[in-house]
Amino acid sequence: MDMDINIKSIAIAAVLGAAGGFGGSYYVLNEQTSAMHDRLNQSPPIVVVDFTKVAASYPAGASAEEVEKLMVKTNDAILKLKDAGYLVLDAGSVVGAPSDVYLPEDWLK
Repeated sequence: MDMDINIKSIAIAAVLGAAGGFGGSYYVLNEQTSAMHDRLNQSPPIVVVDFTKVAASYPAGASAEEVEKLMVKTNDAILKLKDAGYLVLDAGSVVGAPSDVYLPEDWLK
């Protein structure tokens, strides 16, 4: 009889311990996830610009004046993005990013 009570006590303690551990883990994970979402909501949207591709898209044989106009146009587009709240990064400085954050080449034309 005494052995039966010890097994029941151990089983109850194991179930309560598992439930408490699961509940505590869920609470902590939920708090961390919530904090991460709050931080992401406060972060500006990001756009990555591949300036090497932009420069390569300039017409071959363009005069210095034409290249200057294209560079000003590119800079104006970047300033519009910045003014719209985007964080604009040079692709040469980005170690890795999803393809959907890269600015489409035709957007600068």
